Amino acid sequence: MLTKGVLWPHTGRDSKLGQATAASAGCTDCEWSLAPVCLNNGPGDDALCLNAVTACPPPGIFLRIYLRHGTGPWSVVDSICLGPEEGPVPAADVGDKVRDVVATYLPDAAPSFQPAQGGLVNLPTLFAAGEPESITTEPFRVLGFDIVVTATAQWDWTFDHGVQQGFDRPGGAYPNDDVAYTYPSAGDRDVSLMTSWDATFTIDGGGPYTVPGPAITKTVGPIAVPVREAHSGLVGG
Repeated sequence: MLTKGVLWPHTGRDSKLGQATAASAGCTDCEWSLAPVCLNNGPGDDALCLNAVTACPPPGIFLRIYLRHGTGPWSVVDSICLGPEEGPVPAADVGDKVRDVVATYLPDAAPSFQPAQGGLVNLPTLFAAGEPESITTEPFRVLGFDIVVTATAQWDWTFDHGVQQGFDRPGGAYPNDDVAYTYPSAGDRDVSLMTSWDATFTIDGGGPYTVPGPAITKTVGPIAVPVREAHSGLVGG
């Protein structure tokens, strides 16, 4: 019953497996094994005995939880009653399921610019994505686990045709000039924004683990940004 890189959901009777998982949070070389609690059994053995089948409410089997790091020695970290439907779930499967739903938890951008009437030639136009730099979700359930996702954003602005710049801050209203672009000539511009979210998640408090696949992206725009030339004038008094 050797398993590598796997996790187990709560059984409804306790959370020992979740606690054991949390105890190895961040472990990239962990290998787990479940074996029936029988006198001659060790990691990798699956022989049943009277103790293993009678110590738990049917149809549960009484199992030892073994853990080792790399090729190190096995150690018993706990024991648990598991039914046939409560076997190990590959961490990759959890990650794939998390990726399927995490985009619904990510905020949508609401880009804006200042001056609100439009930019001025040779003066910075300020932009804001209208998103936070990072988010942490409330817990949600995937495959019987409590999942919490933490995501950090980066922004790629297209300020003009062929002009794209990346930022690690969302920008904001004046005097925030974290995201600014100076237009060299007048004319209406189409500005678009792509937000890329890199995310990690915890499983029943264990982790964090990286959400598999590339960054999750959302694109907004184009929005029209008028750019005008500034003209000087005399003011009496």
